[in-house]
Amino acid sequence: MRDLQSGDTGMYWCAVEIGGLSELDDKRNLYLTVQSDPDLSVVESSVSGQEGGSVSVQCLYSAGYQDRQKRWCRSKDQRCYTVGRTDTSQNSVVQISDDWRGSFSVEMSGLQKSDAGWYWCYIEDLQVPVHLTVRSANAESLCSSVLHATERSHTAVILDRGIENLRSWNTVDVVFEMK
Repeated sequence: MRDLQSGDTGMYWCAVEIGGLSELDDKRNLYLTVQSDPDLSVVESSVSGQEGGSVSVQCLYSAGYQDRQKRWCRSKDQRCYTVGRTDTSQNSVVQISDDWRGSFSVEMSGLQKSDAGWYWCYIEDLQVPVHLTVRSANAESLCSSVLHATERSHTAVILDRGIENLRSWNTVDVVFEMK
C-alpha cells in the first residue's frame, strides 16, 4: 500500500489462495489506522552492517510517549532491550538511548551473522519493524583498508596476507584507516 491518507483508515483483509480460484486457504482481518503524524516510526526500516561492525537505528515517537518505556525487540526470540541498559546478545552489544525529545536510538555493535533478522522499535502497544542484514566480513573487504591491530603495547600493520594472524590473538582492537 502506498500514499495512504487518513481516509484509508478501516478494516482490511489479507487472503492466501493455494488450492484453486474459488477457495481461500487462509484469511486474516486487520484494522489499519492512518495518521498524518504517526505516534511511532523509524528513519530507516532496513539496516545493514558487516560482521564485527555496528548499525544504528533511530526510532521516532510523538510527545505523548515521551515518558513511556522504549524497547528494541528481536522477533526471533522475543528478547527485548530497554532504554538505559546495555545488554549482550551472543557477544553483540545493544545500547539504547533516549533524547527525551521524540527520538530513541539503538546501536548494535560486534555484529554477528546470527543477529540478522527482524527487530521492532516498541513503545507500549506500538511497534514498527526494522530488518537487519549482517554481511560476512571477508578478507577482500578488510584488505581494502590498512588495518592496525593492537594487543596491549604491540602494534602490527596487517596487509593482504596477514589477516589470518588476527584470529590467533585473544584481545584485538581493530581500527580502520581508509586510503
